[in-house]
Amino acid sequence: MRKIPKGNYGYLKSQRNIETIKTIILFTLVIVIFLIGYLTTKTKANLFTVVAVVSVLPAAKQMATTILFYKYSSGSQETYEKIKNTVKDATTIYDIVITSYDKIGELLHVAIVGKTIIAYSEKEKTNEKYMADYIKGILEKNGYSGTSVKIFNNEESYLARLQELQKNLGGERKMEQEQKMADVIKAISI
Repeated sequence: MRKIPKGNYGYLKSQRNIETIKTIILFTLVIVIFLIGYLTTKTKANLFTVVAVVSVLPAAKQMATTILFYKYSSGSQETYEKIKNTVKDATTIYDIVITSYDKIGELLHVAIVGKTIIAYSEKEKTNEKYMADYIKGILEKNGYSGTSVKIFNNEESYLARLQELQKNLGGERKMEQEQKMADVIKAISI
């Protein structure tokens, strides 16, 4: 199993597997520590039991992270292929789950062209306006003012807008700035 970097298609599935393995290892260590103490002293009242009980805390925290990754999944392979074939000249991010204080938005794809950002969510529960405003606000706090953010939940509309954006590339694009904006968006996601 290989780790897929954040922002690439398949990241959520890859990270789910990694977090599951970490959780299993941590709980196994707790059990091993407890058993070593019990088998060597023939009683539960020993220092190993205390260490095992205290070790449950980081294992439980890890389990909470694992559960979080099971709640979200990578988008469909078919949609990914359509988007991949449509993207010609845009900075892209895949498999993003934006976390704000109030809401969580699952985005399959984000495209950045100049100061225009469009995103696609397969989930109907995503509050597009809230997430767009949240992303725009975070980018402004990081020095990227004047951005336009629009989130789509209709695949055909999204693909049409993506093609239109790439067709109408006007002015100078700052690829480095687009990548930094993408990094900010990845930073506010799990």
